[in-house]
Amino acid sequence: GDLIIAFTRWQPDIYYCRTVDAHWRAAWCDGGYQLYSLISVKGKLYALTYPNYGLATVELDNNSAVLSFLEDKLSAQTVLNCSTLWLAECHGELLLVVRTSTYHVFRWKSPERKWARTESLGGCSLFFNGGLFANCLGPDHPGVRRDCLYFTGSLGNWSEYSLVDRSLHEILADYPGRPLREDCFPLAWVLPSIC
Repeated sequence: GDLIIAFTRWQPDIYYCRTVDAHWRAAWCDGGYQLYSLISVKGKLYALTYPNYGLATVELDNNSAVLSFLEDKLSAQTVLNCSTLWLAECHGELLLVVRTSTYHVFRWKSPERKWARTESLGGCSLFFNGGLFANCLGPDHPGVRRDCLYFTGSLGNWSEYSLVDRSLHEILADYPGRPLREDCFPLAWVLPSIC
């Protein structure tokens, strides 16, 4: 709705304001948990917390971010040898993207209260900026491969991972006016709204 949220990974606080308010508020996570990933799906705020990597819903109540855990922690199999986790959304479904030596995608199965691995995004593709979820595009966008994950890098590069054939392509973005020091300006996806 009218809620704007800002947070920093590994921190216990969320900053938020409503478009009708004139100021920001700080809300602190209960139980000493820190936020690892945060996303809104169908108007509900979800978080992965640290140190347990548990999935929780988040309710903002003045200066508190009240966590209601949907699971105590991710299974050891899910996070084993994992370097990064991202919450994402595709067509109203909560997703978890895990990077090990390759990428894996899991869908949240609410009735069973568990993650289930999937090999398809229904033809959609997910985009990530600097390790955070940016958007999901449907299968009808030209130039975007179906069932792919797209990531920006910090050195002027971007990558495309296909869930279909498990291929990873890294591409250096070469464009006029590119900075001499490639680490100065990381790339970012600017995507159309699909609402």
